[in-house]
Amino acid sequence: MKLKVKKLQFETSDYKIVVINEKDAIRLGQNVGERVLLRKVSETKHMEKLFVAILDIAYSDSIVASGEIGISRDLFNQFENIDEDSILSIKPAEKPQSFQYIKKKIEGKKLNSIEINKIIEDTVSGYLSQIELSAFITGASIHGLDNEEITALTIAETMNGDILNFGTEVYDKHSTYIST
Repeated sequence: MKLKVKKLQFETSDYKIVVINEKDAIRLGQNVGERVLLRKVSETKHMEKLFVAILDIAYSDSIVASGEIGISRDLFNQFENIDEDSILSIKPAEKPQSFQYIKKKIEGKKLNSIEINKIIEDTVSGYLSQIELSAFITGASIHGLDNEEITALTIAETMNGDILNFGTEVYDKHSTYIST
């Protein structure tokens, strides 16, 4: 399905959320909170820049009419090659593999470093919904994380985030100098 971009005048923070009309959602067979794959359709008719977003549905044509896809201001600004005349191809997206790892933790099973890294990678990339991330945190809270899982989680967060370099000498307000 191809839809014309409409810039919505609200922000969604770091969450990649798009809004389509109820009629388009029915045709697409999607419900609120499900994932969709989006690609820009260029003038040469080839697809550009794939990204995954979480779907919201508008029940009023004044918000998003049939044939349109609403993109929040912050998401709109992340993509320099998208404007209000752009056409996006939209189709249902599968749940990421990390969703199975979250279910595994909810069941009280131990996760290995690859599974934990994939959960963090998908979180940072915006592939996991808020509910799925909450489920992981709940599973970890109820069943706990052993030392290997904590180490893997710490490494995964470090590898998937920004690393700051403060140079060779770093002091904080708790550093003390002891002369001998």
